[in-house]
Amino acid sequence: MSTIDPLLPTTSSHDPQRTSPRDPEQGRGGAPARAACNAIVLGAGPVLVVVTVVASVLGGASACSTSVPSWALAVALAALVLGVPHGAVDHLALARSSRVSAGLPVRTVYVVAAAAAALAILCIPGPAFVVVLAMSVWHFGTGDVEAVADLSGRVTRGRPVRVVQALALGAAPVLLPLTGASAVSTVQLINPGLAEVLTPAAMSLARYGVLCLILLAVVLLARDGNRRGAAELALLAVLGLVASPLVAFAVYFASWHALRHTARLAAGPGGDVRLANLGRTFAAGVPALVVTVAVAAACVVAFRGSSTIGTWMWVGLALVWGLTVPHMIVIARFDRARSTSDGREAVQLH
Repeated sequence: MSTIDPLLPTTSSHDPQRTSPRDPEQGRGGAPARAACNAIVLGAGPVLVVVTVVASVLGGASACSTSVPSWALAVALAALVLGVPHGAVDHLALARSSRVSAGLPVRTVYVVAAAAAALAILCIPGPAFVVVLAMSVWHFGTGDVEAVADLSGRVTRGRPVRVVQALALGAAPVLLPLTGASAVSTVQLINPGLAEVLTPAAMSLARYGVLCLILLAVVLLARDGNRRGAAELALLAVLGLVASPLVAFAVYFASWHALRHTARLAAGPGGDVRLANLGRTFAAGVPALVVTVAVAAACVVAFRGSSTIGTWMWVGLALVWGLTVPHMIVIARFDRARSTSDGREAVQLH
């Protein structure tokens, strides 16, 4: 028998906003007024990205800096920590997409998938790293497209444009910071085996390819009248090019991706988000946050100054990336179910 998670907002079957297809033209003045919380959620990321870019340039934490100042490390660490809970509430996404609770069989499959992904990253780091990066680009990009549609009613028209937009939105915060010289050298230091994949030629090709993709997406969005979408994408590109790679991704992860995803899970009928629901949804992932901080702190104490710290860092990254694989699969299913309930098509390659 199916069960509904008590944290989920209830949705009335008679609510016209959830049972009728969403008009692609909504969001240009004709859509119903959204809750103030929706506007805050969608506006927080761009505002904090602008602040981060300015602070990075003035505070010596730009992409060209050879070292990252302590304030930037603190900001990055805090942002990453705040973003952790959003990935620990996949049971809510499962309940919203299939209306069943994540029982022991589902949790077992989730853990096995994460373990298999982590093992693949450890055993074949080069190919597995590329696959995880590709999945991350798609996950972040489609998540942003769907979040904007859910929380504001702005729907990008046409599958090809949505696909290009999603790929650009995911590549800007993931690949642009990673293809910087400092990021490449750091990753290679942690795992020298990645040098075979992260070659200078491959990184230059990826960097210029992403920039061309972003330019194409900006032009397409501006042509269709989605000036805000074009501006936000351009802003993410600036963040990835200007700020220190760690700071750039961390700020994006917490203030943009994680916040918008949490808001989608907390949204009630009509897509409106209430602050109380947002807080409860975030709180549901706090236990995972506590465990993550505790394990990270223990590892820092145990391996400080150790010659094997690079190896253990790679193991830690493999475990984190392994957990993201089932998370990305669950959210892809959630996106399809959510868009179907709204009478629109989810972002898909086929």
